[in-house]
Amino acid sequence: MVAYDKQKNKFSYFSYNGDKPTPISSTVWYHDNKITVGSEARENIHRFSETEGHHFEKSIKLRLGSEYTANVFGVKTTPSAVASEIIKHIKRVAEIEYKADKIVDDLRQAVFTVPISFNGKARRDLRKAANEAGIEISTFIHEPFAAIVGYFFTKENRSYDSIISDLQNLDGKYVLTFDWGGGTLDITVVKIENGKMEEYGTSELTNLAGDKFDEYIANWAWNKFLDKIEQGKYTAEYLETCRKKKWGKLLAIAEMCKIELSMEESTEFLLDSVLPDEEQGICETLTRNEFSSLIGNIIDKACNKIDDAIHQAGINDINISHVLLTGGTCCIPVIQNKLREKFGHRVEAIDNGDLVIAQGAAVVSELRWLPFLTKDIQVELSDNSYFSLFEHNMPIATNIEAVKSESFTCVDQRGKIAKVIISDGLEQNKDNTLAILNVPVLADPRFGDEIVVEARLDKDIILHISANSKMVMGYGNDEKYSIRKSAEIYKMCFGLEIVR
Repeated sequence: MVAYDKQKNKFSYFSYNGDKPTPISSTVWYHDNKITVGSEARENIHRFSETEGHHFEKSIKLRLGSEYTANVFGVKTTPSAVASEIIKHIKRVAEIEYKADKIVDDLRQAVFTVPISFNGKARRDLRKAANEAGIEISTFIHEPFAAIVGYFFTKENRSYDSIISDLQNLDGKYVLTFDWGGGTLDITVVKIENGKMEEYGTSELTNLAGDKFDEYIANWAWNKFLDKIEQGKYTAEYLETCRKKKWGKLLAIAEMCKIELSMEESTEFLLDSVLPDEEQGICETLTRNEFSSLIGNIIDKACNKIDDAIHQAGINDINISHVLLTGGTCCIPVIQNKLREKFGHRVEAIDNGDLVIAQGAAVVSELRWLPFLTKDIQVELSDNSYFSLFEHNMPIATNIEAVKSESFTCVDQRGKIAKVIISDGLEQNKDNTLAILNVPVLADPRFGDEIVVEARLDKDIILHISANSKMVMGYGNDEKYSIRKSAEIYKMCFGLEIVR
């Protein structure tokens, strides 16, 4: 949690490691009839990951919006419930340890950042988690936009007016954000134009990030161990059972090694005991070069994903003015070196890369910048034109939901069905079909049949569409036979208005 004061041009932080502002770990530890969140939970994975009565959840953000449930001692726990514990902890630390209520006007409201890939279901789950923690989400901001804002507001000790001038000077330029955390790599090409940020190209690597690197190191250490034990003494099945029991500890040690290799040329992988009937453990030296080789194939895939995002944006490498590296995985030297080979001096390995997104969100909250629709939400008409329900540039995700109701004459009643097609696009063009509703109509030539289309864009940026005929009365019990057809659209395109 981070706050920004425009008048003082100053950030306030509510989580520290020593004297350094540090994000709170999202690891959740269920144990001894209590829940522990943060660094203590993360540090104890090594000790208790395979101990009965202990359960850990990591990277729960990736589960939001899904059907996943965690089995916590026989209790099915939803991702939003796990996320709520994290948010409660962050709020509690800010209030109790750092007296945030004396610095921030209202801790009950906050701007939340989300990955570009987050859909409406994930945003809805996140809002539910925040509400359970006593926080109302004032708006959602895409993480790449927040990273750009945070970078320019923190890169030097400059005045507010100078920072705003820098942002204005980006007009017409493209910024590539490379956000590689524990669970995913999110790459976004952002264009800044007329005081607005829009995504022009995106790509991602899911489940090939920092957590996967931990697996590579853990497997490397395990294979080293297997090379040293007496051949034929144990069956493959027995060894695999032992590996699974020790896997949590192996991953925890691997993560520590990965972090240390960002600062040192080598590190020690140490695990005291591996097999129940032997004292022999693992004691191996892992060099930075060996680690770079282990993850080389993933880094190559990441570079290919960069090319995909730039191609999707319709530009070339030379058009990128800045490359911002955020997320803990970007601290790995071989990754920084690879990107500098491609983009040269345009690469900015941000010192506060694990905080910059939160800093950007704090600025957005203080300055009341808002997201906006980047495309019209429209109904396709019979003459191949489009009627806009919600127009692009409309501010969204405020406390007031956008609602629209329009009536249309059905000109083609074949099959007693009116086909209502909802799409997005600009300037009387369609980019994507969002929903098709097959609405029952009377199909009597003596009467004109009007179709009422109702649209609502809610605070979670979910589009709710429904349509029904004015002439057909009544509802069936089965949705298939209901006269009112409806749909929810979860994937919406929205940008961020800045420098208003």
